[in-house]
Amino acid sequence: MVGRTTLLASTTFTVGKGEALAIVGPSGSGKTTLLGCVSGTVVPSRGSVVVGGTEVSSLAVGARARFRRNHVGPIFQDPELLDELSVVENVALSLIFSGVARTEALRRAAQLLERLGMGAHVEARTATLSGGEAQRVAVARALVKRSAIVVADEPTASLDAEHAAEVTQLLITTARESGTALLLATHDVTVASECDRVLSLREEQAGAA
Repeated sequence: MVGRTTLLASTTFTVGKGEALAIVGPSGSGKTTLLGCVSGTVVPSRGSVVVGGTEVSSLAVGARARFRRNHVGPIFQDPELLDELSVVENVALSLIFSGVARTEALRRAAQLLERLGMGAHVEARTATLSGGEAQRVAVARALVKRSAIVVADEPTASLDAEHAAEVTQLLITTARESGTALLLATHDVTVASECDRVLSLREEQAGAA
């Protein structure tokens, strides 16, 4: 429940390692709230959320924060990159915060950026990147921790059709290869069709309390 509005009533789903699940539905149906429940930023008033054997919904505040840091890779509509850092430093930062040595974090970040076609930009400043390039960096940042799950909230909404298709394929393929479960909220039917399965949140699943 959010405020006096009930969201995600009777919503049940599973997603496996390396599987991409698209979450679709009208505005206000609870797509972003669902991603928040999975990542531990939102605690459901009823039901449970289990990720990799951990019941996220029952964790204390500090434990949920550690869970997010260690096991969840978020991707947003806006890449939210740090302009004062280079591309490779943006990607490596989450590893460093998780306790990985800086040299190793930068090595792993550069390796993943190379796989995503961004090898020529590792030392570039983020302000020099196109929208599609910046979102590739965001994909790398989410995947570099080898997270159990990636939650992507409208990651292609600000991109044109060509770049949206490109980023979607990179995200799905890389998540599949690394065995990372992917939850992708989108309004784009083309993006949703690229995923392995689609979860549709209907208007009747949301309503006033």
